[in-house]
Amino acid sequence: MNLEEGMNFLVYKSRMLSGLSVTYGTESLSETFCTGNARELLHPDDSFESPVPLEESSIFDLASLTKCFTSVLAFLLIREHRLDPDASPFHYEPRFIHLTGTTIMDVLTFNVGLTTAGRIDDASSPEDGLHRLYQTVCSPPPRIRLYSDIPAMIIARIIESVSGMSYMSFLRERILKPLGMNETTSTPDPLRCVDYRFEHRLIDGSLKVSNGIPGIVHDPKAALLQPACLDCCGHAGLFSTRQDMQRFAQALLGGELLTSDELRLMGTNHTGFAYPDGTYRQFLGCLCFSKHPNQRLSELPSWMSHHAVGLSGFTGNHLAIDPDTGTFILYLGNRVHHRLTRILPFQSNSFASNGLNPDGTGCIRTSGPLPVPSSVHYVYFKDHYLGIPIGQRMRELGWL
Repeated sequence: MNLEEGMNFLVYKSRMLSGLSVTYGTESLSETFCTGNARELLHPDDSFESPVPLEESSIFDLASLTKCFTSVLAFLLIREHRLDPDASPFHYEPRFIHLTGTTIMDVLTFNVGLTTAGRIDDASSPEDGLHRLYQTVCSPPPRIRLYSDIPAMIIARIIESVSGMSYMSFLRERILKPLGMNETTSTPDPLRCVDYRFEHRLIDGSLKVSNGIPGIVHDPKAALLQPACLDCCGHAGLFSTRQDMQRFAQALLGGELLTSDELRLMGTNHTGFAYPDGTYRQFLGCLCFSKHPNQRLSELPSWMSHHAVGLSGFTGNHLAIDPDTGTFILYLGNRVHHRLTRILPFQSNSFASNGLNPDGTGCIRTSGPLPVPSSVHYVYFKDHYLGIPIGQRMRELGWL
């Protein structure tokens, strides 16, 4: 299978995404392919007369790819001896009153359980949500799944305290302006944004449909907190274009932001191991995923090294940067727009009982005029349909 066939399967045959942009390469070389739509025509009464194709100027909700920027900013402050990785969050931000017994590095590497004072996205106001974040307490880390949004949210507030600037102001000063990433922002032009409306979720047998507003971050915690944080929450909230994100990846490979040793430390596994029963504790780096020995559970293609940095965004994005092979991959897509994204709780018969194929693809019928395609298991398709063909292509080009 080549990359074009893989992209066609994901966008047109399975319809897991409405559109997909794929870029890969090295510090100085790259190839890009794009297909599908930023917005689909979903109803005869839709105000749009035709689908809107993805373009070079399309703006994507980066979702958790935002964490990569937060981690890089933290590394810059550590290098400058302005942030001590062995100090506590309380040392830099006294509002984290319960976080005196852990360290910045523990938070960066997911090596401590963190529990907020109630779900942030259930808070009554942005101020209440931020108060819940500052009331975070340490708890025993989960046995398997350590990945969480809370560490990046905490580190973002620490960055603000140490820098004396808002998150976005510091980000612009240290990353966006130096790299010419002029399209990366927390307040995008709605008319250029990829459409994330009409996400469907099956929760306890009931269908929940969200109708997001173009230009407003999809993540519910970020959407609630953004007014209180003024610009960006650190775990999600950034929007960007393909060109800007390619520039970011190539700058990391070229040492323009971090040294190669710093980038390797960022991607090195700090948490994962195998239990005697064969299950795994998640393999995580600094606010990112690291290489996993079980490829099905890995956020990194098999041809990348154990120092590679990997992150996925819920909206359909993926970024992986490997200092050892000198390569990167970037997927920017939309698995949310008029898609079934989750089934909760998930059971062994969840697909069959909802009319889906055994692999989770297919469509569900709703009261609306069109069936809704499923992207529930998109994460498990990326490596086979994108990662492996990209590796083959880069070997052909002599980039691997």
